Formats: sequence, C-alpha cells, structure tokens
Amino acid sequence: MKILIVSATIAELQPLFNALKITVNKSNRVYHSEYSGHTITIMITGVGMVATAYHLGGIQKEDFDIALNAGIAGSFSKELPVGQLVNVASDFFAELGADYGDKFVPLADLDFGNEYSEKFITKNGEIQNHTTTVNLVINKLKKVRGITVNTINGEETRIKKVTELFAPDVESMEGAAFLYGCLKKDLPCFQLRTISNYIEPRNLNNWNIPFAIANLNKQLLEIIAAF
Repeated sequence: MKILIVSATIAELQPLFNALKITVNKSNRVYHSEYSGHTITIMITGVGMVATAYHLGGIQKEDFDIALNAGIAGSFSKELPVGQLVNVASDFFAELGADYGDKFVPLADLDFGNEYSEKFITKNGEIQNHTTTVNLVINKLKKVRGITVNTINGEETRIKKVTELFAPDVESMEGAAFLYGCLKKDLPCFQLRTISNYIEPRNLNNWNIPFAIANLNKQLLEIIAAF
C-alpha cells in the first residue's frame, strides 16, 4: 500500500522519523521509507492552511492509496483527554466569511457562498469526510468535528463565538485544507489528531505537547501496520 502522511512540522512526527530510521534535513519537505510492507511518503508542509494547500496541490491521486494528516490539536471539550487520538471527520474554515459589527457571517451564509460548493461540503460550509476503511485502529477512534483557523483561539469572547457558530470539538491550523485538498482529488484520507491542550484563555502551563506527540506517533505506527 502507498501511504502519504502529511504533517505541519517535523516535531510532530519526530518519533516516526526515528522509528523509520529517517535522517531529517530541515531543507527537505518529502521523505520516503518502507514499513510493515507499505511504501511510506512523509510530507512536511509547514504550519497553516495556505502551506498545506500549496504542497498538497502537487500530488496526484494515483500516487497514493490513502493520505493521513497526523498532528496535534486543541480541544473545546474536556471529555477529550490530553493525548487522545481522534478522527476529525468534518471540519470548517472557521474564519472564512465576513464581519458585520459584532456578528460574524460564514461564507456559506453570504450571497456568493454557493460558489464555494463541492459534493463533500454541506450547505452550511462543513467539509465532511466519508472515507471508509477496514483499518481496525482508525475505526475505533472517536469521530469529532473540527475547525481550522489562522489564529489559535485563546480569548474568551472569541471562543464563545466559534463554539456557538460551529459547535467544534477540536481546532487545528491545517485540517480543513488537508481534507479539502484530498477530497477534491478523490484521494481517500483521514485527519488524525491527538489532543495537546484545551481551548481556553491561553495558558501554556496546561499544554502537554510532548505527551500528545508521543501518543500520536505510537498509534500512527499501529495504524500503518493495520492496513
């Protein structure tokens, strides 16, 4: 099987690089290896949806059997413990729209919102991933709803607004771009994220990125082996 693994940063996949005995060169964006009988391609896009979309634009559907977005995420729900791996099955571009004073209107609710239409995007602008798999590890993961942002939410009023608008479980800076890019190419894909922190007034003391990265990579190897 030909598997593409997409991540924003090297740090998020460093344990995977170590396990695959890949020497990282920070000037490289793409790495290749073999694991559990599969051909693995790792793509490091850089942080954010623009960088993710740019690098995904160069791939062809026939180059891969499946694509996995692997990274960390913040959670709006205390029911998702730090370190838990989730399957972000739907996502929104949460800042795509217009401000009307104290009211934010998503693109889907604007007059030209119907121009942003794909078979995998609902009328309210939600990108829905209906990829199915026989992978037993992925199938056991909790499915959640995400939002993708340019600015990580850490202010109480803004957190309340996005919660009311989108009812998200998690937040990332690349997820919706990854899903859009893969689904547009009809490339089967999954957005896999481990929880590193909660979305609240910013307090880095409550974050545990090393733990989230360790759990992400441990289960990522299990997922690859389960294909």
